[in-house]
Amino acid sequence: MNHTEHHIPAIQLATQDLQIIRKPQALKMLGISKSNFHIKINEGLLPAGINLGANSVGYFKHELTAVIIAMATSKTQEEIKNLVKGLLEQRHNLLG
Repeated sequence: MNHTEHHIPAIQLATQDLQIIRKPQALKMLGISKSNFHIKINEGLLPAGINLGANSVGYFKHELTAVIIAMATSKTQEEIKNLVKGLLEQRHNLLG
């Protein structure tokens, strides 16, 4: 795979399907600790959260699901980083 190419797993996503979850749900979904969660975000292995307001951060459930699928299918860290980059780019296209 070309390093600039982003392969996003086939997850049907319509605007009405967007679901934001908070950190406790994200941690439970991923089965990792808070510290490991933040390490993975800093390393580009998980997408960063979105600002929900004063001291509130949420995470798109479909983005975390895509990363879980990548991990479950034995993708390399480099492939997961490319996936996360692609997911973050998709955010900018949500409204057209």
